Amino acid sequence: MTLFITIAVLALLGAVGVLAALAHRRRLARREARRREIATRLRAVAIDLVDGEVTPVPRLSAPEALVFADLLVRYARGLRGQAHERIAAYFEDTGAVDREVRHLGSRRERVRVEAAFGLGDMGSARAVPALLAALEDRSVDVRAAATRSLGRIGATEAVEPVIAASVAQRLPRAVAGAALLEIGSPAVGQLLVLLGHEDPHVRADAAELVGLLGAANDADALPTRLRDASPDVRAASAVALGRLGSADARDQLVATLSDRVPFVRASAARALGQIGGRTATAALLDVARRDEFDPAAEAARALARIDPALVITVAAQSDASQHLVEAADRLLL
Repeated sequence: MTLFITIAVLALLGAVGVLAALAHRRRLARREARRREIATRLRAVAIDLVDGEVTPVPRLSAPEALVFADLLVRYARGLRGQAHERIAAYFEDTGAVDREVRHLGSRRERVRVEAAFGLGDMGSARAVPALLAALEDRSVDVRAAATRSLGRIGATEAVEPVIAASVAQRLPRAVAGAALLEIGSPAVGQLLVLLGHEDPHVRADAAELVGLLGAANDADALPTRLRDASPDVRAASAVALGRLGSADARDQLVATLSDRVPFVRASAARALGQIGGRTATAALLDVARRDEFDPAAEAARALARIDPALVITVAAQSDASQHLVEAADRLLL
């Protein structure tokens, strides 16, 4: 009898649990349907705000305000310029920016992460000082979220602290790089200044980013870095000059083919292949024939880009290096 009662109780509890789960699912479905209905109703208002229409945003209930904010955040992620500024102004006017800034001081890590992340989608420059301070947060997740948001906002004042945090390994390098790339060309001015930083790791990162974000006229500060005391800086500067196609630096890059460090010579050879011009041919050919593996391989590839016919000719000679032969084989495929 006792066993029967136990089984019955367990069955009853199981049925109650199933019913509770079903009821919870129905509540979630109703909530989602309500959210969709609000979003459909307010979408035109959100688009008017983004487009700069003079129609004021109507007074919203708390659930409506949450859905409306979510709509604007989604739009903000794909917008720049005045449209993005109007979204930022809305979040400033409603007090949302100030609220999330206060949340950056929460004791709870998850709240700080969500605040740091959300401020980037709001796009308000008012949040920049607080986000810069969050780069010193004890949580790497908060620091990463703040870095992402500084990139979204386009905060050029974040360039140096983000690079410094990456160099100090307080930020994942990929997170720092993605934020700096999102800031884009406005960051170049700060990066050029950082080419003279006392830390060689900062100088190397700055040179690499100038190559990624800069224009041809930003290359003028890089040739002097080919003589930097740090081989990392010399290599990064050579790569950047290649990306920027700086023909004015061709002679300095040819000289760098004699650098004492193999990976610097390899970087110079790669850059010369990107810049082109026949004046580097003799030096590259010598490197391809006689240097260590990496510089020789890069020099052979560079020659194949500059003068394919020459590579095919010298590869047929009895004393041709394996790198020239391989480069010729790729050309003949």
